[in-house]
Amino acid sequence: MRRWLVFFIGVVTAVAIGSGVGLAPPATAAPPAAAPGIPIGNLGDTLRVEYKGIVADVTVHDVLPTDAPPGYTPNGSPRWRDQGGPWRVPITVHVIQTPNPFIASIQFGFTGVTPYGDAYAQKNTDAPDSLTTALQNAPAGATVDGAVYWQVYRDLVTNVVLLNPQSGTRLAQWNIWQPGTPLP
Repeated sequence: MRRWLVFFIGVVTAVAIGSGVGLAPPATAAPPAAAPGIPIGNLGDTLRVEYKGIVADVTVHDVLPTDAPPGYTPNGSPRWRDQGGPWRVPITVHVIQTPNPFIASIQFGFTGVTPYGDAYAQKNTDAPDSLTTALQNAPAGATVDGAVYWQVYRDLVTNVVLLNPQSGTRLAQWNIWQPGTPLP
């Protein structure tokens, strides 16, 4: 029986090596890059975002603690879950060009980044002011106001990054913290 097990593991290993399947990614794999010419500004600045046929002027207005919106469920490690709470990020998107009215809701995701490398992903909620819901019908020429919500539980956010959720490509960045000032 043991001989068959050793034989089986050997065959599976040979097939995996021959097909290029490995346990670790190749050494040349790199993280997703930023889109060429990524706009970077400060909180309150309107930045032009261009990605896969979408052209939009996007403004991140503020990052504020808030009460939990409808449909909000805390996430993260149980150790940290009760340390923080929901934060609301009001955003305005003026769609200049788009292949269809709902694509921005799929292609845009806002992440809050801390000075220590934590990143808080945008949460799905049933909030009436949800930006994702508002972007589901945003044809060219439309201006949409909405908010995204994060579970901020360890460190405060110093940068808001607009990402493509599927590829991880950075599309724009708003700085809250300015170098030379104390960290939040």
